[in-house]
Amino acid sequence: MEEIGRNSPCHCGSGKKYKKCCLFRDEKKAAVRQRVVKFSRRDLISGPYKKCPNPKCCAKDSFGVFTPVGSQKDYIRECVKCGYSQKFIFPAIKKKIVYLDQFVISNLIKLLDRSHPSHGAIKSDPFWGKLFIKLEAAAKSQAIVCPDSFYHKDESLVGNIDFRLAQRLYEHFSHGKTLYPSTLIERNQIVQHFEGWLENKKVEFDFNPENIAFERDLHSWDVGIAISVRANPYPGEIDSLKVSNSETKKQLKEIWTRWQTEKDVSFVDRVREETAGLWQGITIAAQRFFQRRALAMKKISSGEAYDMKLEDFMPPTSNDLLENVMRVARSKNVPQQEVGQIILKYFNDIDALLEMPYMRISSVMFAGWARRAALGKKEPPKSTTDIQFIASYLPYCDALFVDKESAQLLKELPKETPSHLRLGEFKAKVFSLKNRNEFLDYLDQIVSELPAEQISTLRDVEGESYTKPYWEIIEQEKKELGI
Repeated sequence: MEEIGRNSPCHCGSGKKYKKCCLFRDEKKAAVRQRVVKFSRRDLISGPYKKCPNPKCCAKDSFGVFTPVGSQKDYIRECVKCGYSQKFIFPAIKKKIVYLDQFVISNLIKLLDRSHPSHGAIKSDPFWGKLFIKLEAAAKSQAIVCPDSFYHKDESLVGNIDFRLAQRLYEHFSHGKTLYPSTLIERNQIVQHFEGWLENKKVEFDFNPENIAFERDLHSWDVGIAISVRANPYPGEIDSLKVSNSETKKQLKEIWTRWQTEKDVSFVDRVREETAGLWQGITIAAQRFFQRRALAMKKISSGEAYDMKLEDFMPPTSNDLLENVMRVARSKNVPQQEVGQIILKYFNDIDALLEMPYMRISSVMFAGWARRAALGKKEPPKSTTDIQFIASYLPYCDALFVDKESAQLLKELPKETPSHLRLGEFKAKVFSLKNRNEFLDYLDQIVSELPAEQISTLRDVEGESYTKPYWEIIEQEKKELGI
């Protein structure tokens, strides 16, 4: 259609001026046409390009890679000229499982976010730039995967960095691989161990990391398009986390004060005390839940104003643990009238409970805190999160990068500590800022040891610059979010 002046007669024949008739409708249609994107299969074919192997074609620089979606077992090359295609199988790979503490993610965001108040300070430390480069090289070489966890999510929701940026970065390195929370790992270990305890058998725990991952295939090829489904926190989630963190901080302060006065308790006795606290924690959680639910029901039935809270009606994870333990007892033909007594006996068998990895690691770390308090450390920790994720993931990971204090708790044990409490049977390498350059060397070594077939496939799918760091990841995310 030829361009019509605003004051010209409208093309519809109404006799009105164009601006008072069809102009608005035509502009709206034009805007819709501009938003329509023409898309074809060819748009999903990209470099690196090669000569087409089809003898009837042989076009140069036309045989490209059909963009794969993450976690595929094969990929396709296709000619943009003749459509000829070939399928190639990804070689089997085995990645190192590396867990990054949330503080590592936070500092990398500060490095990549040019407007963050701490950007200059972080950038001035060469370590963080080197770390990002080497993490990118190792992840894009399919040498490592850095699974995310619910601890990443929870800490990012209440941190001083936009949680959406934190999520973008930890998912970048995890490729959507998420590990179980500590409550689930602890429950599974207890259920397995309780069954062995009933039969008087030694339990051998399987530390395959895929056993604690929601998407079990941790060693898949993660190239091409990654699909992420994100959701905002549910109403009240952030406030609930803040309240929970505040209560934990208060409880730690009270316990810390007690520890400061108990200078004659041995390290081993403290470990056993912490282990004995498992049953106490289970029963207290159950009692508090029943009290909350009863109070909520009372308010509802009386017509009293009540702001409904999910935790008032959702049982604590300890209830699920008890139900599973009772199920095991019944499956082993424990008489119904004896189930409660047997379970109580089990949770008071400290030596048996310390056979479980989660229980032993967490008890040793809590005992380490108590030892520091007795030796004069004034300020208590603010959270138990570090102990939770370390106790959960240490047996399953190849390496963890944690804060300095947590790393010291695992390594600096009293001389009289018996061997079974020294945690030496776990393969994971523990890194912190205290030995940070060793972590950089560790990443370099992993990449240098990759098989030639894996490198060749990477170059075929991603090109020679497949390890190029994505320096713009956070700035691009901010642009897309409009922040």
